[in-house]
Amino acid sequence: MLNRRLIRVKVLQAVYAYHQTEIKDLKNSKSFLRKSITGIEDTFNSVLQFPDDLFHYAILHFNPADKHIKVEKEKEVSFQFLSANECLDAMLVDPKSKDLFKKPSYNWAKDADFLSLIYKQINETDWFKQQCSNPNQDFNSSREFLIAFYQFLIESSDDFNIKMEEINLHWQDEKIPVLKSIEKLLKSFSTDLSTLSIPPLSKDLADDLNYSEQLLEITVKNHTDYENLISHRTPDWDAERIARIDLYIMVMAVAEFLDFPSIPVKVTINEYLELAKQYSTPQSSKFINGILDKLLNELKTEGKVKKQGRGLHE
Repeated sequence: MLNRRLIRVKVLQAVYAYHQTEIKDLKNSKSFLRKSITGIEDTFNSVLQFPDDLFHYAILHFNPADKHIKVEKEKEVSFQFLSANECLDAMLVDPKSKDLFKKPSYNWAKDADFLSLIYKQINETDWFKQQCSNPNQDFNSSREFLIAFYQFLIESSDDFNIKMEEINLHWQDEKIPVLKSIEKLLKSFSTDLSTLSIPPLSKDLADDLNYSEQLLEITVKNHTDYENLISHRTPDWDAERIARIDLYIMVMAVAEFLDFPSIPVKVTINEYLELAKQYSTPQSSKFINGILDKLLNELKTEGKVKKQGRGLHE
């Protein structure tokens, strides 16, 4: 789930929060950053567990077999899709995956009104109506339905996204990595149950945490020096007129230029331009690109950019 772009986003958030607080406490900022990074696992669990809770809710409130519940004939097929799923049932009992549904997450069952809202919302979508036109489901089709279900929640349902933002302030940053991980998990699953692959939080969590904390510490400790490096090479520099987020992005990029010898400069520039496009003004990426490009060329000339490793020598 974790990748360096998402980690940079979280460091940027931590840098911003650090500079906005009256009392500068790097230790607290590192703690905030670590919780933000490892918290994506809870987000993954919460989203993964949602259909199981929704299906249980449907059985209690929309089951045509219950004589106390009135369900229209045309809704009986939709109930079948939203009350049981062969692929989901297999994951709930498979030794590799069943514990994922027991890990701490948001308790959807306590939020009956929201479950009812999503249940009714799904019934109105064109993709779901298309699914209901072919009620004969095997394992593969149930898996494809489950993938489409998660895609609808994360990519199309405003209500689900609003709810997730209430649960997790970092949802908009994390939702695509979470979706990709769920898709990868489901696509690895087959009827023989032997191919299931649980996506790790990180390929190397210790390394990711070390990188994030180093980037945060170097950025905040050297902020003034790095801002001076930028301003002295930039005509008409006026820090007060530059968006704070743009300044923090540039300072983080300078930190990677000077203090992270294993990260190629092209990677650094590309990654921070993407952050600017996503989190700042429409003009910011062009502005930042011009400054970083000029600064990088001068730092190279002065011999201050020293990259190590195969293919990294400038």
